[in-house]
Amino acid sequence: MGAWSASITGNDTAQDLIEEYKIAFSLYDVEAALVKLDECIKKEMFDESDEPEWADYKYSLADFMWKKGILTDEVRDSVIDMIDSGFGLELWEDAGSKALEERKKVLEKFREKITSEQCAPKKIKFDVYDDIFEDGEYIAVKLKTIVKNKRVGTHEWMLEKRFGEYDGKYVVMRKICSFSKRVSSLVPDMYDHEAIFQFFKGIYDDPQSIDIDKLEATPLSAFGRPYMCTYSKMAAFKRRGCVVIGRKPVGEAAKNIDINDCTCFGWGTWDDPDYQLILAALDLNRH
Repeated sequence: MGAWSASITGNDTAQDLIEEYKIAFSLYDVEAALVKLDECIKKEMFDESDEPEWADYKYSLADFMWKKGILTDEVRDSVIDMIDSGFGLELWEDAGSKALEERKKVLEKFREKITSEQCAPKKIKFDVYDDIFEDGEYIAVKLKTIVKNKRVGTHEWMLEKRFGEYDGKYVVMRKICSFSKRVSSLVPDMYDHEAIFQFFKGIYDDPQSIDIDKLEATPLSAFGRPYMCTYSKMAAFKRRGCVVIGRKPVGEAAKNIDINDCTCFGWGTWDDPDYQLILAALDLNRH
């Protein structure tokens, strides 16, 4: 068990299982989902004999269910029994009296929460990412640089008004290939699809004016990695009105691209995405 706080979800087990909870309660009714979760976790991960792990599982499950308005009396009562009996506290005892007392306080507040009135049942959904582009397609993506509270990097070219001047213009990338990643132990044949793209120099006013035969590839980041990897569903692409401007067959070498050759690009998860795209398109990452 890896724990970074005494909170109910401040541990690796709880975080790893959140997606499984979403999948289970999306696909099955509550009782069936509970049975399948227990069966899956006992088979693939651990059982009640590993008290700290089992406690993190059951506590995070009850927390998830309460927040979604689907906590059953059976789950609530079993969790209360675990709390009252001190189940799974051994590692906290080993960590010292201060850590143990902090954990006990968290559990007492958690006990109060799950015995209080919960909300009406909420719709539970999960995301699985499918390909939306064909291999070899060139995609023009619209920049968004005039957004409230937008974070802007510190490169001298991006300061003050210059960054905003790129709003509504386009950058170009090409989908090279995609690969599948298993996302669930509960449903073994469920996969995400992540796409690998090549990025190009240039910022354009009109996507229809772009000549794909004249594009020059450039790394997306200062690390010099020639490709970028992102979820292929890419809702951000759809919101930005992306335009497919052409396609060329992808060579056999694309099949050998390693993830280590890629910059993992998350829309808004690190420095402002448009800032990163503009730096690359202007070839400023190398300066």
